[in-house]
Amino acid sequence: MKYFFSVTFLKVAGISIIIFISLDLLWLAVLARPVYFRQLSYLAAVENHRIVFNLPVGLLAQVIIGLGLAVFVSMGLLVNNHLAAALGVGAFAGFVMYCTYDLTNLSFVKGYPLAITLVDIAWGTLQGLLSGLYVYYLSRWFSGQSFP
Repeated sequence: MKYFFSVTFLKVAGISIIIFISLDLLWLAVLARPVYFRQLSYLAAVENHRIVFNLPVGLLAQVIIGLGLAVFVSMGLLVNNHLAAALGVGAFAGFVMYCTYDLTNLSFVKGYPLAITLVDIAWGTLQGLLSGLYVYYLSRWFSGQSFP
C-alpha cells in the first residue's frame, strides 16, 4: 500500500487523470457529440444546439474516474506486472464503472436510450483498456523499469 502514497504513483495518477480527461473531452465534444445530442438533449440544458455541461461537476467526475482507473490498474500491476494484466484490469474496471452509471440510468430514467447505454459502456470499456496501457507504461517510466 505504500506505493499509493509514493511520488511515483502521484505522477502516474496525475498524468493518467489528464490523459483520461483529454480522451473523454475528445469523445464528448467531438466524436460522440451529435449522437449524444440527438439521444439525450431532452434531458439536458441546451443552448445553440449544444448540450451545456456543468463543467466543475463534470471535471470532478472525470478526475474521480481517472484516479480510480489509475488505482485499479496499479493494484493489478502490483499483483502481476505485465501489460496484459494492466489491459485486462483496466478494461474490466472501465466496464464495471460505466455499466454502473448507464444501467442505473436505463433502469429508472424515462426514455433513456438503450443505444446510448451500449455505446457508453463500450466507450468506458475502451477508456479502461487505454488506461491499462498508459498506466502500465507510466509506471515503468517513473519507477525506472525497462520497457519490454
